[in-house]
Amino acid sequence: IRGTSWTMEVAEWRSARPGGIVEIPGFAEVSRDKPAYARAFALHYHEQDPVRGRIVAQPHPKTVVIQNPPARPLTTEELDHICELPFTRRAHPSYAQPIPALEPVQFSVTSHRGCFGSCSFCALTHHQGRIIQSRSSDSIIREVTRMTKMPGFKGIVQDVGGPTANMYHLSCDLWETCGACPDKRCSPACKNLRTSHEEQCRLLTRLRGIPGIRHVFIGSGIRYDLALADDSGYLETICDHHISGHLKVAPEHSARKVTRIMNKPDREVFDRFCARFESLQQGKKKRQYLLPYFMSGHPGCTIPDMVALAVYIRDHDLYTEQVQDFTPTPMSVSSCMYYTGLNPFTMEPVHVPKGQEKKIQRALMHYRDPGNRGLVTEGLRIAGRDDLIGRGNQCLVNGDNRRSGRFAKEYSGLKKKG
Repeated sequence: IRGTSWTMEVAEWRSARPGGIVEIPGFAEVSRDKPAYARAFALHYHEQDPVRGRIVAQPHPKTVVIQNPPARPLTTEELDHICELPFTRRAHPSYAQPIPALEPVQFSVTSHRGCFGSCSFCALTHHQGRIIQSRSSDSIIREVTRMTKMPGFKGIVQDVGGPTANMYHLSCDLWETCGACPDKRCSPACKNLRTSHEEQCRLLTRLRGIPGIRHVFIGSGIRYDLALADDSGYLETICDHHISGHLKVAPEHSARKVTRIMNKPDREVFDRFCARFESLQQGKKKRQYLLPYFMSGHPGCTIPDMVALAVYIRDHDLYTEQVQDFTPTPMSVSSCMYYTGLNPFTMEPVHVPKGQEKKIQRALMHYRDPGNRGLVTEGLRIAGRDDLIGRGNQCLVNGDNRRSGRFAKEYSGLKKKG
């Protein structure tokens, strides 16, 4: 059964060894050998496609764990059926207290599954896949129409989206027969990827016309490189009708070597998007803003990289409340790099910030917070950017303390050793 895992006795595995199965390094090997762990991760990762993925097996001391190929993508009809089951949109009766997390999703709508962005720190490629599975617009219209009759609904749809809001109805000519390409990531530059947002624009227009609907917002983040590649007026449409005040985007970093490891677009793409977004604010009665997500402490990121990002945030007057300090989570490429110090696909070493360095990187994101003054000063001295310490307009932190701190000396010693 696709999408399930099962076990086989070790003796049976040794005698039978069924063909067509990808065997990855066993538990005993990966638990003591980090390069073996990285190789196992890469082998497993490449089989997580529903079309070309094969069975994966890993020997353990007392059993062999076998994972069947991923489930096939849901058809539009199947996804419509699941999403239109009679969910109550309410908390379970066992909860006596209000649930704050329910409010932003109670009157939101899932339009599709899957994400072909393949960000290194995200596990969506494993549990939803890179192939987009979209609902029909009729199904979404029916769901929102039912929503208008619910007690407590005030005419505002908080979100229409998925893992990435603007991947609704995007598709590739090869997905159905070949699956997602194993040797490259999907991008607007690929001639096989259809990047038109016309279907989503038509859906949003229909939703706005439903009686009882005052606003239809996009609360999920959008992929800005896809928005730039589209010529259907998508960005104009959402700026005119579907942004409540802030539009979420996730550049994550400004240093090219870090965005490449993250598998995110380069900073220049984000700069073009910002310029385009700003041009659409002309003449608006109510100013809209970008809410960019940035990340500190990601594998491959150094303190000088974080200083450069802090300067970028300063120069572009960006709002930095949405800052994430990288946390390893199951099944992501970045977590494998964090644990092993290796890129699992190239087996090249990757710098992994930990301990005090990780604290400094996090503090640099909120350099305006007086409580971070000590850590920010230490980070600036490590990066050799004393020019950013002082009282000038271009300085990131006030201060005349010349002490570097023990970690700064240790970090400098590590740099000299290579």
